[in-house]
Amino acid sequence: MQIKPDIDKIKNNITEIESIGKKLGEGGFKIVYETSIKGEAEALKIVYIPDDPMDPTVKEENISRLKREIKLLQKCKTPFLVKLGTLHPVETKIDDEEYIVYSEEILAGDSMREKIKNGYKPTITELAKLGICALEVISELWNEEEAVHRDIKPDNIMVSGNENRPYVMLDLGVAFIVGGTPLTRDPRSAPGTLYYLAPEMLLPGFRESMDYRADLYTLALTIYEYAVGKNPFMRRGDPEYTTLHRINSYTPEPLETIRTDLPKEFCEVINQLLKKKPALRPNLRKVKKLMEKYQ
Repeated sequence: MQIKPDIDKIKNNITEIESIGKKLGEGGFKIVYETSIKGEAEALKIVYIPDDPMDPTVKEENISRLKREIKLLQKCKTPFLVKLGTLHPVETKIDDEEYIVYSEEILAGDSMREKIKNGYKPTITELAKLGICALEVISELWNEEEAVHRDIKPDNIMVSGNENRPYVMLDLGVAFIVGGTPLTRDPRSAPGTLYYLAPEMLLPGFRESMDYRADLYTLALTIYEYAVGKNPFMRRGDPEYTTLHRINSYTPEPLETIRTDLPKEFCEVINQLLKKKPALRPNLRKVKKLMEKYQ
């Protein structure tokens, strides 16, 4: 959905905002701008809160989802997850539409999606560092809150160029907390991005058994795509049901047959992490040990 809030009105409504600059990105119900708050450059996130007079749970669901994202960002201390900015969430109404506005740190560098579009070919060291950074986020989310990111993909990872934070993960908007209140009205629906859904998320009652291994799968899929330049489940023009069938049944070509320059051991672990059944995927400790070997 494309949202078009009146930027001048938002600036006038929220006194902490000194200026709003260029658009940095958008997706779903969010749009992000460069902003200045207390003299510091930050990323201003404007989240549209849709309402349905016939179904009040629509608004409640979206507010609850945002609150959960903020809570997780506040709790996680890893440097490889984006940090909240100085503007705490503010509710504001513009032309009868409701928004929640807050800020995050502004990150230098490019999104991994841009690197892939430009044909960038990462080295084994870069791929291993990506793995290390993402594994720390996955581990902290799980150990602190029994939370699963659920939307690891190239669009949600920044390649910073900073040796201390080479890869920074974004967007906990569809994160799932085990035992938490379900925020999707249709229990059969799996929030996330079609081409990056873990196979177990397509099963009935997936919330009852899902754990961090879903994130290990999408991390492996992201590493695979970064390495070869394409998502193995994406086919232009295919209907959604065809893609879902492919996610459930198709085994991607082994990584080592496409990137013959990568260590066989590394490729084998990525291939194993892409197994359809979570129980067949290597555990966090084994994956981390491998990544540390090649970083």
